[in-house]
Amino acid sequence: IRFYSGISRVTRTMNLLNTSQYVAMRKEAFSNDGIVPTVANAPDIMLWDTTRYTDLKKLLISGTAYSQDLQAGVSGGNDQHQFYIGGGYHSETNVFSRDLTDKRSSLRFSTVHNSSNKKFHLTLTGGYSSDKNRLIQNDLTGFLNLPPNIQLQDSTGNISWSEKGVNFPGVNPLAVFLKKYVSVNDNLQGSLQSSFQFTKQFSVRINTGYMVFGSEESLIEPKASIAPNQSGVASAQFANMQTKNWIAEPQFQYITTLGKAKINMLVGATWQEKISSGKTITASNYTNDLLLYSIEAAGSVVVSNSYSQYRYAAFFGRMNYEYDGKYIVNLSGRRDGSSRFAGERRFANFGAGGIAWIFSGESWIKKGLPFLSFGKLRGSYGVTGNDQIGDYKYLNLWGSSSLTYQGAPGLRPTSLYNPNYNWERNRKFELAIELGFLKDRIQFSAAYYRNRSNNQLINYRLPLQTGFGNVTRNFDALVQNSGLEVAFISKNVLTNSFSWTTNINLTIPRNKLVSFPGLASSSYSGMYLIGQSLSVIYKYRFQGLDTATGLYLYEDLNRDGSINSEDRQSLGHTDCKYYGGIQNELTYKAISFSFFIEGKKHTGRNYLYQHRGSYPGSANNQPILVLNRWQNPGDPGPIQKLTTISSSLAGGTGAIRLFASNGVYGDASFLRLKNISFSYSIPKNLLQRIHMESIQLYINAQNLITLTKYQGSDPETQNYYQLPPLKTIVFGFNLNF
Repeated sequence: IRFYSGISRVTRTMNLLNTSQYVAMRKEAFSNDGIVPTVANAPDIMLWDTTRYTDLKKLLISGTAYSQDLQAGVSGGNDQHQFYIGGGYHSETNVFSRDLTDKRSSLRFSTVHNSSNKKFHLTLTGGYSSDKNRLIQNDLTGFLNLPPNIQLQDSTGNISWSEKGVNFPGVNPLAVFLKKYVSVNDNLQGSLQSSFQFTKQFSVRINTGYMVFGSEESLIEPKASIAPNQSGVASAQFANMQTKNWIAEPQFQYITTLGKAKINMLVGATWQEKISSGKTITASNYTNDLLLYSIEAAGSVVVSNSYSQYRYAAFFGRMNYEYDGKYIVNLSGRRDGSSRFAGERRFANFGAGGIAWIFSGESWIKKGLPFLSFGKLRGSYGVTGNDQIGDYKYLNLWGSSSLTYQGAPGLRPTSLYNPNYNWERNRKFELAIELGFLKDRIQFSAAYYRNRSNNQLINYRLPLQTGFGNVTRNFDALVQNSGLEVAFISKNVLTNSFSWTTNINLTIPRNKLVSFPGLASSSYSGMYLIGQSLSVIYKYRFQGLDTATGLYLYEDLNRDGSINSEDRQSLGHTDCKYYGGIQNELTYKAISFSFFIEGKKHTGRNYLYQHRGSYPGSANNQPILVLNRWQNPGDPGPIQKLTTISSSLAGGTGAIRLFASNGVYGDASFLRLKNISFSYSIPKNLLQRIHMESIQLYINAQNLITLTKYQGSDPETQNYYQLPPLKTIVFGFNLNF
């Protein structure tokens, strides 16, 4: 029996302008434009009493979330029969409100049977889980750009929508809590694996699985959650969805030995079907909020339904040849079919081959390099397929329209069809070496990989005059992803009472567009460059601030006296240059301690990018970094002078051109103490007194420390309108008896 219980705590803070800083910035922006603030043009600084202060970040996202887990199970059996049955309970809140919960209960079981002669084997596993989610739909971090002196509630505690006759800019985030969202999800799944050994060489295995997932959702939007000036009415949405998925895989295996050679051959097939159906009901024009859960009480009801069926079939074979335990050859091939392609394109052939040499088994290596305990060279090349594009994209799809003709409901096209696309093919090559030293006390591996695809399945961009924004098709371009992966494991200390192990990994990925026929005339001409990364920064070169005028400067590449599309150039990319981590595990008797540090080197979007479409001095609240703004001739900035007019010269250089330049990018590299854990196991002599097998107490923490020069909320999310990774602390215990 195993029992687990734990609780976690998460927190997060951010730094934006406070009330006095914000009001000073807005007044300065008006002053730069020669405007005297009035109620009409400056409600955010004239109407609200600046002596009052609502800390939005504290109110909206600086709460504490809690999660709890409880797991228990029972197992038993003998050599022929084993069983396990267990259950679990999980509950969590979020940093927005502890009243918003997600609760999940689960039950799982497994049973294993082996015949007395060991020829027949049967494993049956299954599980059921039920989840009730009451979390809100919105990320409240997106509201942090509201004026910091905004009063979201009136003196009576009710939600405010205006003050002194002027409507709020945007939506009151507290209204989100008045909307009631509930999602109930049920998941039932089971699998059966059976095998029979006819002879020592020949065996048959059959794997089957079945899953049913059902979901029911409701979203209630009462009148009080809608701003009066929006002329909205109370409404409710109801939806249900069910997915059924089954899979069957028979396999036949033959193993034989010919002298020093061992041959392993396998053939098999796969059949899979997935059926999804759903219904959505939108009810509106309610006269009373008390009737929102009644569809019949709605003044207007719109119903839509969906259905999709996916079928997949494959036949495959594999042969593994091993000679003298040192030389290995592996060949595989398969034929796959998918219902997501038009009839004549549904089937495609794929294959792969690999070779390996365990050179540490050679006598001359053992003699010349006695410290080498393991050495292996391996290489492989193969072609894999992909059909993950959604169903029925090759057909002309239509949907219902809210518009009618002579009282009859209308139809509208929902996607542009293309019957000509086919399986995506990825050609993968890998070459690697694996080494072990001093009886594997030190292990090292390095692998180079190169993946190429010239027919990726994408939503190809189209001119809007076609009536559709995109169409599913195979990409004309040849795209290459390559890189080097290195791993190092060192067992630094190994004694009866103390051990210390270090694990280091490093990945250096690369991505580039090898070729693209007709790129200049395609809809991607302004996005990609041949020989460059798909994440290339192809924009104006940002040249900082003109200290005399306080405006941003951009390089006029062709010296024609204007900044236009001809001045764009390649200025790096946002792909990761390298990433990796270091993990250390230390144990001393009953005490265990480990920590993991991850790092990443890359360029990302800085805090200026989040103000896309706005400009320094706009009504949105901003990070305190904007306090380093230009105010007088000679000031270095780096933020340009403030303005309230988007059409002004300052508005154009600080918004339109800025976001078309590399000025909204910066160093997003970081080092993060990702995980740290500590555990203590009760000594065996004490456990015997209380008839327990084991008791372990532990505490884990995540995202404790981040070191970065990134200018923004978080170097991973790169968006301070999105909740960053949370600091998490978990403590709990495990009992076995």
